[in-house]
Amino acid sequence: MLGRTFRVEMASLDEDDVLGDTVGLYRRIRISKDLTRKQQWTTLVHEWAHAVLYVNGVASVIPDEVEEIIVQSFEHAVEELLEQVGEELLEHLSLPED
Repeated sequence: MLGRTFRVEMASLDEDDVLGDTVGLYRRIRISKDLTRKQQWTTLVHEWAHAVLYVNGVASVIPDEVEEIIVQSFEHAVEELLEQVGEELLEHLSLPED
């Protein structure tokens, strides 16, 4: 994204309430492998938005709470799109294996 490559990993995350995380410095996105396929995709979109804000420098100049509002807004918009195009689209997309 924006000329930078982020590695996406499916992982067992330590905290029960964490669905994914992004570490911009390491260019890594982790998604919980314990989620449904739809949850994995919406979490990937959420974490991807965090990565975009990191790469373009916005994440460093706005409060974390504002970043999360932006990211959640984008996530919900894509989630609505996925509902419109249907679950069958997700069957044709792939995420990294464990």
